[in-house]
Amino acid sequence: MRVLFTVFASRTHMYNMVQLAWALRSSGHEVCVAGQPDLVDMIATTGLSAVPVGKALTSGSDGWRGRGMQNLDVLSRGLAAPHEEQRDGGWEYVLGEWTMACGVRYESLGDQHMVDDLVKFARTWEPDLVVWDAMTFAGPVAAIACGAAHARMNFGRDYIYRLYQDYVALRDKQPPEQRDDPLEDWFTGRLARIGHEYDPSMAKEMLTGQWTIDPLPEWLRVPTDLPSVHASYVPYNGRITISEWVYRKPEVPRVCLSFGVSLREHVGGAIVSIEDMLGAVADLDIEVIATLDASQVDPAAVPDNVTLVGFVSLNELMPSCSVAVHQGGYGTYSNALVHGVPSLIIPHPFWDEAECGVLFEERGAGLCLTPEEFTPEAFREKLVRLLEEPHFRRTALELRQEIHDAPKPLDVVPRLEQLTAQHRGRDTQG
Repeated sequence: MRVLFTVFASRTHMYNMVQLAWALRSSGHEVCVAGQPDLVDMIATTGLSAVPVGKALTSGSDGWRGRGMQNLDVLSRGLAAPHEEQRDGGWEYVLGEWTMACGVRYESLGDQHMVDDLVKFARTWEPDLVVWDAMTFAGPVAAIACGAAHARMNFGRDYIYRLYQDYVALRDKQPPEQRDDPLEDWFTGRLARIGHEYDPSMAKEMLTGQWTIDPLPEWLRVPTDLPSVHASYVPYNGRITISEWVYRKPEVPRVCLSFGVSLREHVGGAIVSIEDMLGAVADLDIEVIATLDASQVDPAAVPDNVTLVGFVSLNELMPSCSVAVHQGGYGTYSNALVHGVPSLIIPHPFWDEAECGVLFEERGAGLCLTPEEFTPEAFREKLVRLLEEPHFRRTALELRQEIHDAPKPLDVVPRLEQLTAQHRGRDTQG
């Protein structure tokens, strides 16, 4: 069969799809990946066929990148709030979130230019299955346009569907004349351009796919009633060259300190003082490998037990580490879990980082230190606990085994073939 992957111009979101795309390709299926032009070179480095669609996400003086915290705030506002706060906000709050999501948040990642180009390509290439990143809603539109089955691939916890469930529950309590539906307005316009009429019963499938592919272990997932396929995370860190020191056994405990390449590009650093963190551990008998550059920390302020590396593949680094300190980003904590490394999470407020920090602590796989609670002393105390208390490492190794035993991308290919055969050519159902 032919499988079309589509994702907006984000390396980390693309990295999430590479192993499944190659599992399908190595099973004999034709695979290509469609994304905005500024993602095409990166797609090509994976060895997969790249299809440019839409305009570059970076284009123009008001391009999406380069606006730092503003971008991430717009994309995650409300969705990153604690779930209790979302529900306490009531109908007006949830309605406002969906209005923002449809008009600004998701539209900015995959605008009409991307939709039109993706639909045109899908009608020409005629894929049997479209696998779309959870924030790339051009995907289900293109699938409907060409009669393909379509599956959503999650990236982190499923906040989109959780908010949708709250939206439906609150909407149905409103008087009929007050049941505003920004989803209907958004999808109606998109489907009209491809000659299809939107029906409200389509909303759930348009948001979540005919099924969801979820790489998260069960204890990290948002509980849902959605049909899903679990394909556990297999690291892909891009085209890399590994330095010899990465594989050298450290003489003292090694700590990885990473706040993610994407956050460096869009925000510029951590949400707390990196200098304070490094100063707090300067006298500890440890080796800190910090994936930071001069834009994030003054090299002159770096202690002797800290080595700055602009980038290093976490998949290669983690096996030699005793602890990983990070912001709670999906790619970073997944690499830590795969290698059985406890985490000290200082959550950034952009998606699911805060809830993941709580879940890691509850599960015994790490500790969480919120920005509000951060002090150099608190940071040091939690890091020392993770280094010295063996139960954290023991739990992390148990979780590593769970991931090892779970289905991998190659294992789920037969199930994807079955689901594609069941759904291909069907009208979208609610």
